[in-house]
Amino acid sequence: MDNLVFRGADNRALTNSLLVAEKFGKEHGDVLKAIDAVFTKVPENQCKGYFSDTSIEIPQPNGGIRHSRVVVMNRDGFTLLVMGFTGKRAFQFKLAYIAAFNAMEKAIKEDYTSALSDMNQRIKVLEEKYSSENELSYLLRLTPGISLRDSIQYLIDDCAERMKVSKKNLWYEIFRQLHSRYHISFSSCERRPKEKILDLVDRYGLLIRVYVVALDMYDMIMRNNGIRNM
Repeated sequence: MDNLVFRGADNRALTNSLLVAEKFGKEHGDVLKAIDAVFTKVPENQCKGYFSDTSIEIPQPNGGIRHSRVVVMNRDGFTLLVMGFTGKRAFQFKLAYIAAFNAMEKAIKEDYTSALSDMNQRIKVLEEKYSSENELSYLLRLTPGISLRDSIQYLIDDCAERMKVSKKNLWYEIFRQLHSRYHISFSSCERRPKEKILDLVDRYGLLIRVYVVALDMYDMIMRNNGIRNM
């Protein structure tokens, strides 16, 4: 499977023209021509979902670098491409690719399901903590009745002071963690003029997830400093 299909950065099962050429015993240039032939038959906007042009660097004898075209494709793009590949061996290779795509997509789905389950369990635990004002105040060593927004602000202020970093840099790290854990990208969130970060987070309904990340960061700093939480 590893030689046929790989996992893309966006968690999709993909292959590329080099792998197809190697597996089907074809010249890479001929595979690229076959892909270009598909481009002429399929609407451009549809092709963009199936194929993506990239390139690889090939070292040259004179020490220079030559960029060589490689086309990445998903399952649908692969299916369109190999429709014209005929012969008994080609049929066997198609079956091998189908099995590889199925296996990779199954692995991606299992990873996603596991991550989603872990995230939901963590949120459930936090929501149970929120059900008791006394437990939340005990956890944060704050007075009862503090809002979720104020809890986040407290954690940000305290972490920034203890780490001797700016709050801006701390928010960058929180955004990075949100993207890593939950695949949430704030680059796609439209920020209103003069809108504060917490207002933006609140408007998109992400306060609880920001709280999870900030609290983990706070606990880590406490442990590293040898400070025991109450």
